[in-house]
Amino acid sequence: MKITSNDLPLLNGVKVSEASGVYVSQDWSPSYVTDQFLDNADIYHQRYFNRLDFSSLIDRILTLGCINRDLPLKVLDIGSGGGSSVFAALKLLPESEVWASDISPQLLTQFAKFVQNRTEFKNRTKAFCFDLHNPFFREETFDIVIGCAILHHLVNPFEALKHVSSAIKPGGIVVLCEPIEAGNLINLFLYDSVCELEEQHGSPPNERLIRLMKAMRQDIIARLGPGAEKPWTKALDDKWIFDNNYLSNLAKDLGFSSSKVFPAQENLDIVFKTSFNSLLADSGNNDIVLPTYIVDFLDSIDKSISHELKQKLCPTGIIVFSK
Repeated sequence: MKITSNDLPLLNGVKVSEASGVYVSQDWSPSYVTDQFLDNADIYHQRYFNRLDFSSLIDRILTLGCINRDLPLKVLDIGSGGGSSVFAALKLLPESEVWASDISPQLLTQFAKFVQNRTEFKNRTKAFCFDLHNPFFREETFDIVIGCAILHHLVNPFEALKHVSSAIKPGGIVVLCEPIEAGNLINLFLYDSVCELEEQHGSPPNERLIRLMKAMRQDIIARLGPGAEKPWTKALDDKWIFDNNYLSNLAKDLGFSSSKVFPAQENLDIVFKTSFNSLLADSGNNDIVLPTYIVDFLDSIDKSISHELKQKLCPTGIIVFSK
């Protein structure tokens, strides 16, 4: 079934086709997206759909964005994947419509299947598959745009947010959850130290853990300097780690009145230990049992950095762009 731009708030000339409950742009292309989101989307969906606590994350996003949860808002969720963030937003914004969007038709099909069995969501959400680097929605369509770990996957973050920005109503906001440089520089030190501790005290050393630490160190270095494309950028899944200066300039270039960065975690007592354990889970290494000397080291990192400083050194931040 073909849908025209008159049926949905799409820009003139944008055409979509409906398939399995997903509106797919007829100009769709994978745009340097890796196979974990396409051919291997089922594995990705199984790993992350139920594991991550999106309710707490979206709750914090709405709080930091000063969103009135009782209003009937039109919300766009970008990088929705299988829909975990969308379902959390639908629950926390009971009067609102939340639209899912992603470049992966496979993941959005998983989302649409789930919606079919949830009558409380069925009439409050739609799914759109398109490339954020291209204009898609009409101007001033949405009150809020939410993106949980999407911007760092995009080849050109500015180009993507330029189209998102134009689709926001005056007074609207964009709220993103993304990796932040300052905290990840602490992680560089942490990964190096874990390697040294394991090589000194492991009997024998856990080679899998050491390989992971070295790979993550290389990963962080490869992603620094957002916006400046390197020869390897398009081949990476996670392409960028953002710094405050870049985010501030990005906000100005996009016409936002302000940008603010907050820690993604409300409880900062064990933020670096939590980040490390999340890395093990995200990389499929949550079966690694950390020895006491590494657990104690992780605890010492968190205890040695004040809460005030952790506000600036968060590994993952919630970024609020206001129009």
